[in-house]
Amino acid sequence: MGLFDKFKKQGNAAPNEADSAMWLAQAESYIRLKRYTDALHCLDKAISCDKENPLAWHEKGRILAMVNEEKASIPCYDRAIELRPDSAVYYHNKGDALATFHRYGEADECFKKALSLAPDDVVFLTSHARMLSLAKKYKEADDVMAKVCDLEPRGPEHWFNRATMLFDCGKVDDAISCYKAAVTIAPGHAVSYFNCANALSSQGKYEESLFYYDKALKYERSMTGAMNNKGMALSCLGKHEEAYDCFRRVLLALPNDANTWYNKGYEQLLIGKYADSIESFDKALSFANGNDRELINKCREAKEKAARS
Repeated sequence: MGLFDKFKKQGNAAPNEADSAMWLAQAESYIRLKRYTDALHCLDKAISCDKENPLAWHEKGRILAMVNEEKASIPCYDRAIELRPDSAVYYHNKGDALATFHRYGEADECFKKALSLAPDDVVFLTSHARMLSLAKKYKEADDVMAKVCDLEPRGPEHWFNRATMLFDCGKVDDAISCYKAAVTIAPGHAVSYFNCANALSSQGKYEESLFYYDKALKYERSMTGAMNNKGMALSCLGKHEEAYDCFRRVLLALPNDANTWYNKGYEQLLIGKYADSIESFDKALSFANGNDRELINKCREAKEKAARS
């Protein structure tokens, strides 16, 4: 008996809605396991049993979008919407798929339709804002996220999402304010501390950024990005011993990271540990991607400088 034989209907009875539901349930199991080929097989079976099963059409469109089958995906969404035109979720998910394929104008129309059916759904609003930001319609995106924050002002993820969109369009001060709002609501929101610190560093506010890197590390000690960027901020402040210690700690978790070996070597060079710095630059070169010419050249130049010192 093959993998799918147990789902075949016994006897000569015609396929029906129950069979379609059975295949759809099996497809959902495969989707959870990320076995998309098997899921699509089951969805095709579900549709063959009941060509008017809107959920089967919708799920087929969703999986095809996930595997980047643009031409096949959108007609499946369209069929699902034709069968159930009052489903806000179907319009939203079609909009998400269209945004993935950079078809922003069509995506915008889908999100607007979804929101006409569910105007205060924060998931739909956030997806719409994200699409508008990708389409470089930053003012419209922020207007939507402002509404999300008004609807659920105690949701730190909304302030975080708004901050990230603001930062991406260059409104760094506004982004910092939103990151700070997120951590005021949720003091343990490590990623907001991290991104706030990065935003402050981008403005040259290194002393203030250190406070937020330390907060991020307090709540998520394994956040190597925060430790690395803290080291970069310390280096910019001339605190090279402390910066060196940060990069040393990062390498405990990421021993093969070429950039961190270079950063460690650079700090060793600045504090006069020339032999150690040469060893670090050699490590960086051993782990560097052959295509990363910039890093390789920096390592070689710094190694030569250390050797002359």
